[in-house]
Amino acid sequence: MSGLAAAHALAARGDDVVLLDDGAAPGGLVASVRRDGFLCERGPQALLDGPAATRALVEGAGLADRVVRATAASRRRFVFVGGALRPFPASPPALIATSLLGPLAKLRLLAEPFIRRGTREDESVLEFVARRFGRQAAERAAGPALIGVYAGDAAALDVRVALPRLHALEREHGSVLRGLFRGRRGGERLGRPITFPDGLGELPRALAARLGARRLEARATALAPAPQGWRVSTDRAGTVEAARVVLATPADASAALLAPHAPDAAAALRAIPHAPVAVVSLGFRAGSNSAGLGVDLDAYGFVVARGEGVRTLGCQYETSVFPGRAPTGGVLLRALLGGTFDPALVDADDGALAAQAVADLRRVAGLARDPDFVDVWRARPGIPQYDLGQAARIRAVDDAVGKLPGLAVIGHALRGVGVGDAIRAGTAIAAVES
Repeated sequence: MSGLAAAHALAARGDDVVLLDDGAAPGGLVASVRRDGFLCERGPQALLDGPAATRALVEGAGLADRVVRATAASRRRFVFVGGALRPFPASPPALIATSLLGPLAKLRLLAEPFIRRGTREDESVLEFVARRFGRQAAERAAGPALIGVYAGDAAALDVRVALPRLHALEREHGSVLRGLFRGRRGGERLGRPITFPDGLGELPRALAARLGARRLEARATALAPAPQGWRVSTDRAGTVEAARVVLATPADASAALLAPHAPDAAAALRAIPHAPVAVVSLGFRAGSNSAGLGVDLDAYGFVVARGEGVRTLGCQYETSVFPGRAPTGGVLLRALLGGTFDPALVDADDGALAAQAVADLRRVAGLARDPDFVDVWRARPGIPQYDLGQAARIRAVDDAVGKLPGLAVIGHALRGVGVGDAIRAGTAIAAVES
């Protein structure tokens, strides 16, 4: 998505653009597949419509009239912790009412505006939240939330890189809560989840269609300096010469292309850990209403805190969030497994993964019947993990690539794993002087 966004932005400003894409279908990890009447998202499920870059890209792709917004039910989210599903607070004030935290932990929240700024540069998300909000809030709220984004461990992820907005609130306002309230008054917003009638995959398909013949299905195999910039060798499209080259490839592919010219950058990219994830879509045909299914479907879904003896990381109630995901009267659930906590599980066969998801849903959410439809997809190497070495890796890449005029590196391996992050990074390329 970062490469598509960059190509779109550069073409829109009048540049002569060629996009090399190794996939037959555009979009990389963004992939929507309709099978047996069920619409399965094999990668990201939605994007947030708050950022201006996102809204502009959707408009530029010609999809503004096809936007589907999440239902009101999507505001309800749960965490499975302490052997039960507990409401995840939708706002800081809601933390006071939630059963997620005990009375003393709630009192500890009130002290957050009086906590001094941190002095450490390398602080994990868990340490940051525990310092500002208390240990229970870190373990029961921040930890599960990070699982939902990174399929990773909040104790290992660097708050500066994994949650830069949260870190900036403390740095700029002295308090996360104070910064949130000031930002709300100032009109800052992340927005609501959106998608399209045929899934999030509509966005990359629309962008690719607008690029037309400028998108070539080919893999870049080598990068070399040229008199007027760079020469890119490919496996199916010959050689392409360009004044500027943007690498929007996965970490290992970018590292291979950079190795002859920026070995330090290549080494940094190769060192980024990833968390493999298995996506298990479970479909239930007509008659599988909330009563027959045994699941309270009036919600976005849930994530599972670690230490609960549940292997599933979380589950999204797809048909509760967006319409049109299942045949009339049907239900579609999407379970996520693996991650940094259980990476070997991703290598299990489809049947074993589906059985694990069903068993966990029976225990966590009360699932009362087997699915009529199953779709399993695996993301390897998976989601980049912005651990405590990530900031140094970013500096190494920036320093090395900065010495190579006409070359840029973007993509979810470095700054932001979400679709919105990819859009922002790709759009920003167009603002860089040639």
